[in-house]
Amino acid sequence: MKIGLLTGRLSAAAGGLASSVPNLAHLLGSSDDAEVEIFGVEDPQNPDAAADWAEHVHAAKAYGPKAFHYAPEIVRKLRAFAPDITDVQGLWTYPSLANFNHHRATGTPYLVTPRGMLDPWARDRSALRKRIVRLWFEDAHLRAAACLRATAEMEAEHFRSFGLTNPIAIVPNGVEIPTLLARPRSKSGRRRLLFLSRIHPKKGLQLLLNAWGAIEASRPEWDLVIAGPDELNHTIEMQSLARRLGLSRVKWQGPVHGADKTALYRSADLFILPTHGENFGLVVAEALAHEIPVITTRNAPWAGLETHGCGWWIPLEDQGLRNTMILATAQPAETLHQMGAKGRSWVTRDFGLDQVAVKMLEVYRWVATGGAPPLTVQR
Repeated sequence: MKIGLLTGRLSAAAGGLASSVPNLAHLLGSSDDAEVEIFGVEDPQNPDAAADWAEHVHAAKAYGPKAFHYAPEIVRKLRAFAPDITDVQGLWTYPSLANFNHHRATGTPYLVTPRGMLDPWARDRSALRKRIVRLWFEDAHLRAAACLRATAEMEAEHFRSFGLTNPIAIVPNGVEIPTLLARPRSKSGRRRLLFLSRIHPKKGLQLLLNAWGAIEASRPEWDLVIAGPDELNHTIEMQSLARRLGLSRVKWQGPVHGADKTALYRSADLFILPTHGENFGLVVAEALAHEIPVITTRNAPWAGLETHGCGWWIPLEDQGLRNTMILATAQPAETLHQMGAKGRSWVTRDFGLDQVAVKMLEVYRWVATGGAPPLTVQR
């Protein structure tokens, strides 16, 4: 079975897609009966990054408005590969149109994996542009999909509220379970609260900095570390806010990858993501895999933080965030470590890459050949 994965930017600027899509391609490709290739858009600021995505990756040069990813070479490359099935990662950009045109020309069945782009917060952003794209091709592209993939039940509900009636496969993103190195000990007794994600308004950094401003003086042993790639010049805006609030223990790390990212996780005592919306939130799973307890909001599908005793799942509002940060940072180091160990056990069992690859292969085979749907599919 030949599987084509279509996506946008082939670089770390793609956020969680930069790990989840290559991981999926690698694991699917290790199956004896699956041949997987990725088709995406070259990042003009980092064109060499595409080579890191997968063994078989096709980077097409983009033209015109940056946000649309118009890369007509995708269609030619896709037809040369002649996939049995395609899976489009994300919405509102040219790869969706390229896939839809390929489907209409060849009849190739396809999935769409919206990657959080149908959650209510995301739908309201750039609403006019998305309305135009919907009328142009995206509504028809979504309706004609043989199946939609959600990474959690919450995201499936967003699909239905958008009016989509397609079958939905609920398969979480997979997370690589790292071999843990010894956690570095701070000689000065410093403790770290880590935010690691795109620096984007959706991620709730303004709320986080305001809450940190309310508790920083009462937590002299704690530092807030903020890491991740900038989008929309939001880093400058948030650094300005931190200065206005007089914050003295906020450390800005910028983008981190590979060994540096692993080291940053291992140096953290607590992870926080006060997000306005996530379809999955891969960084939450990564933090838990590194034995770090997590604070996140009910706009992310992580109710299991509380049921598994490895974090806090809270409404997104100022006072609640402050109170939770006060409670979490008051915990002894050993308590947080025990919570983190519970989180690692949970994600190892339910979100390991191998389990996810098996489930996705079942969905792809069903879409490509028919028969009874897998247990992951809601009709």
